[in-house]
Amino acid sequence: MFPCKCILICLLFTLFISLNCNAAPYNVSHLEATKKEVCMKELGCFSITDDFKSLLHRPINVLPHDRITINTRCLLYTKQNPKEAHHLIASDRESIEEAPLNPEHPVKFIVHGFMDSELYGPWMLAMKDEFLVNGDYNVIIVDWSGGNKPPYYQATANTRVVGAEVALMVQTLEKYKGIKREDCHIIGHSLGSHIAGYAGARLKTLGRITGCDPAEPYFQNMPPSVRLDPTDADFIDVIHSDATDIMFIGFGMSHQVGHVDFYPNSGRNQPGCKTDKFKSFITQGLNEGSRRFVSCNHQRSLDFMHHTINYKKRTPVGYECTDWKDFLDGKCAECGKDTKRCAIMGIRADEYKPLRNTSVQHSMYLKTSGKIPFWLYHYQVMVKLFKPRTLHKDVTGTFDVTLFGSKGDELFHAQEESINLYHGARYQYLVTTEKELGEIKSVSLVWTSSSKNPINIIRKPKLYVEYIAVIPMNVIEPTPRNMTDRVFCGKPDNPIPTKTIATFHRDNKCLKYL
Repeated sequence: MFPCKCILICLLFTLFISLNCNAAPYNVSHLEATKKEVCMKELGCFSITDDFKSLLHRPINVLPHDRITINTRCLLYTKQNPKEAHHLIASDRESIEEAPLNPEHPVKFIVHGFMDSELYGPWMLAMKDEFLVNGDYNVIIVDWSGGNKPPYYQATANTRVVGAEVALMVQTLEKYKGIKREDCHIIGHSLGSHIAGYAGARLKTLGRITGCDPAEPYFQNMPPSVRLDPTDADFIDVIHSDATDIMFIGFGMSHQVGHVDFYPNSGRNQPGCKTDKFKSFITQGLNEGSRRFVSCNHQRSLDFMHHTINYKKRTPVGYECTDWKDFLDGKCAECGKDTKRCAIMGIRADEYKPLRNTSVQHSMYLKTSGKIPFWLYHYQVMVKLFKPRTLHKDVTGTFDVTLFGSKGDELFHAQEESINLYHGARYQYLVTTEKELGEIKSVSLVWTSSSKNPINIIRKPKLYVEYIAVIPMNVIEPTPRNMTDRVFCGKPDNPIPTKTIATFHRDNKCLKYL
């Protein structure tokens, strides 16, 4: 079984993120293989130091290719020149001074990863267009397709040079055009995320890096000097979308590498990817279809970033939580007193202020759908049971809750598996929907007993419900939240028989019970 798995992995990596099973460097002469260091004009020297060596996590290390081979190109687009790129060349002062770049506007660098390019990866041009619709930006697409081909270990070595090229470009634009590196934002995908990290490490005061599913092979479990880490920019936000271990064919990192790391859908299997693998051949052509077929989960981080730039209707707020299960169980819906326990994924992530300029790292969770624009309305539903003074029995069962809003209503199976329901206890749930419900006006609850006691056929079990609270989670609010108009009172003296609909209405009298 193991040889078959190895062959399968190698074939997949050859298509997208090849680790290559060869034991020796690819197409490298004996003289080149024995070199300890390679130096490049303007960029400095690159050597294989001890921090880059790991028998398990980085088994093959080679020096990067030369600058001509890698051929890093920086292509500038602006609102005034949205379709025709201006080629920026750091060593050509004229190309810099004549560039239609406005130093008063923020600079966005877009950097691709392994086996990608400006032409092959339409996502870069699409993201560029989104930014130019959004506002006045200087958008620079970084194409390093000369150095990102198999074998994968050689491409990882070349990322160090590309990072140095990006840093040099920022310094050159700073010198001749007056931009500020604090206003520069690098969006990198896969290997591009680590390129951004290398650039930021050189610049020291780079404004922001967004890592879209940073590549795992050769980077995870490696020291910060080898990979993206929180010291590489003033603010680093990361979207994990394919964080399955590489042995199970996952391409992205699972470890935290930013100030704020978002894990939509646990950062692993993304909704819609099973069907998208086949549909994309029809809807997006052979190139994009091939990309999606091999790496839909890996690409989804780019989809998420893209659809936060101009989409305003729903806000994808992530919440800090111990793990994905606790988030799904509705245990994490508080932003905290200083709002540092929640953040907006995507373009607005930099609104997250509490942890800027620190090495503290937080993990944020949220759910998405599998359809554009992906965002869901999230609600925390709390059901508080009343403990009557008279003799009563606790019950077992499940909850169904219907939210009635000003724009629509929806039924949720809040508790699908039967649990013990103890009177006096409080139960929390996470429910999500694509439908816009508007302001929640009332709530109905149906509980279903799972008891198999024959006497319950005659005497139906009853549940005493004190109140239901419904908290919208697509907004950032300090804790404690304002619960006015979010609490729906029950009638504790009127217990609810099993399979009976009970409706709860807003009443501020319930607030005293919270």
